[in-house]
Amino acid sequence: MNDSTKNTIAVVAAGVAITVLAAGAAVYMHNKASVSPVGEVDRQTVPTEPQPTFQHVDDPMSESPTAERLINFDGTQYRYREDIDTLLIIGTDDYEVVDDSEGYYNYSQADLLLLVVFDNTDRSYKIIQINRDTMCGIRKYDVFGQYEGIVNMQIALSHTYGSGGQDSCRDTVFAVSRLLYDTEIDNYLAVTMGGVPVFNDLVGGVDVLVEDNFEGVDDTLVMGETVHLEGDHALTFVRARMSMADDPTNIGRMSRQRTYMVALMEALGERLSEDPDFAVNSFSQLNGYVVSDLSTDRLEEYADRFLNYEQGEIIVPAGESVEGEQFMEFYVDEDELQQLIVDTFYEPA
Repeated sequence: MNDSTKNTIAVVAAGVAITVLAAGAAVYMHNKASVSPVGEVDRQTVPTEPQPTFQHVDDPMSESPTAERLINFDGTQYRYREDIDTLLIIGTDDYEVVDDSEGYYNYSQADLLLLVVFDNTDRSYKIIQINRDTMCGIRKYDVFGQYEGIVNMQIALSHTYGSGGQDSCRDTVFAVSRLLYDTEIDNYLAVTMGGVPVFNDLVGGVDVLVEDNFEGVDDTLVMGETVHLEGDHALTFVRARMSMADDPTNIGRMSRQRTYMVALMEALGERLSEDPDFAVNSFSQLNGYVVSDLSTDRLEEYADRFLNYEQGEIIVPAGESVEGEQFMEFYVDEDELQQLIVDTFYEPA
């Protein structure tokens, strides 16, 4: 197998490794709208309403393709950085392998949203972890697939309208970009939660410190003890939410997902050091869980960056979880979010 193929497989495996910590709250299916499957919809015709954002000095939709995207923020003028690339990793709460032919409406939500931001100047990357309960504008369609406009709902539902394939991913990209004040998202990679036990066991399981109370959910996950996660135990660790007695919000689960991410990447690194062909040999058991718009060349670029760039912090936008009429709702702190956007995607003009 040539180096190009190995790099391609390696980055998808890396994406799966990050994405498997999603494992959403799929058991609460009443959190989904009831829509009947119909034919495919051409999403290219959907209008992309701009979100109210920072005050623009120049129109970012200028006819000139080289026009700078400028904003005024806190008395300073900034320009959008050209030396960054972004990859949105989507973890869906679907167990089955994604099948685009199943129809217009699907039953999966985007329960994990990780925006990887690559800084090509200092050769580093950071990850922005977005709460799946975040209330924001998403595209909505009727039962016939006709576009109805932007509605304020949990961002996880942005993936629900569509086949569960490329079209659903594009709508999720739109919602994340809109939430982050029209931040450009270059590519996406989505993985179903069915890959969690598979990949976890391929790396030989993962050791984690249990810091939450799983009593009545899984009594083998004892608070305060370090446990070795295998199979469905890994799924429970990263998935449990509404059944947790101490914290039914998504905040505790997101913390657990970060804990699992660190442990999983350590286990993956150990396996790769023992067997450089590990990613290649295991990929056949994982590729059916992935949906992405990445070309082979782009995959190779991301593979190189994951392997050679310095990993930075995992950033969680601040905000507040409140109990809505039916479900938990998370509202971001807009002031802090704007500061995060400026610090990450802009530079002084």
